[in-house]
Amino acid sequence: MGVSRRPSAVLIVNPNAGRLSKRARDEVVDVLRSRFRIEAFATSARGTGIPIAQDAVDSGANLVIAFGGDGHVNEVANGLAGTHAVLGIVPGGTMNVFARALGVPMDPMLAIDHLVELCERPPVQVPLGMMDDRYFTFSAGCGFDAEAAARVERYVPSKRRFGEIFFYWSAFRVLAGSYRRRAPSMTLKGPFGTIPVSMAIASNAGPYAYLAGRPVEIAPRVALDAGLDVFALKTMRIEALPMYAWRVIVSGDLVEHPDVRYEHDQSEFEVVSEVPFSRHVDGEPLAPATSARFCIQRDALRVVAPR
Repeated sequence: MGVSRRPSAVLIVNPNAGRLSKRARDEVVDVLRSRFRIEAFATSARGTGIPIAQDAVDSGANLVIAFGGDGHVNEVANGLAGTHAVLGIVPGGTMNVFARALGVPMDPMLAIDHLVELCERPPVQVPLGMMDDRYFTFSAGCGFDAEAAARVERYVPSKRRFGEIFFYWSAFRVLAGSYRRRAPSMTLKGPFGTIPVSMAIASNAGPYAYLAGRPVEIAPRVALDAGLDVFALKTMRIEALPMYAWRVIVSGDLVEHPDVRYEHDQSEFEVVSEVPFSRHVDGEPLAPATSARFCIQRDALRVVAPR
């Protein structure tokens, strides 16, 4: 491909994402520069990807490439949602759940080939979930898993060193320690009724996570062409943790357990509490709150993906 025919793109890089070394990350950026006419930016702290993406839209960018993990993709998607700009993804994180859901190869170099092949085709419009005023691409949660996500973000070097294993270790530490002592009493409200819960997770795409390359499913019927699925645990019992793990990772039938409430294809619902609870979107911690309202936004984001 000649230089004059290279597509133009804005590249937004998270320099702290995942387990790639600086050298490997620089090699990916160099290849992107050889395949696209790139204007590159790097995030400097959590949350800075949103204004960078918004500025790219304001400057007239048609293609914005996010190179990073799930939280980074979330920020760029929030800056692009509802605009003409198209999101392309080069995975550089630990799990890369949304990228996998879109069929993006996990090898960054193969992902670039994938992006070049598809970027001249019409983009695919996908829905996004919303928690209050923040979009999420695949998952948002209240309570236990949000507190685990916050713990992961407090120990970024361990996250980069141990990858997805560190998330599960953090979840165990939260459940065995502080969360068991002060589990928030939350209420899940929706067309399905009013239910006391200890945690609630909304899914826009699946799976929820990965463990050693194996999908961890908590919303087995979730689909990008449907509404949100809701997974809630009515109680958190540390003695039940091995059983929960077996049924979510091996047998895949945790949603049938009596501790669980699972609802498919919901347009909106909310979680409320008298005391603030932890929240996250796509693994990115948000400020604690006493309420969280969820809804689905159809055709919210234009993405580079196979049809």
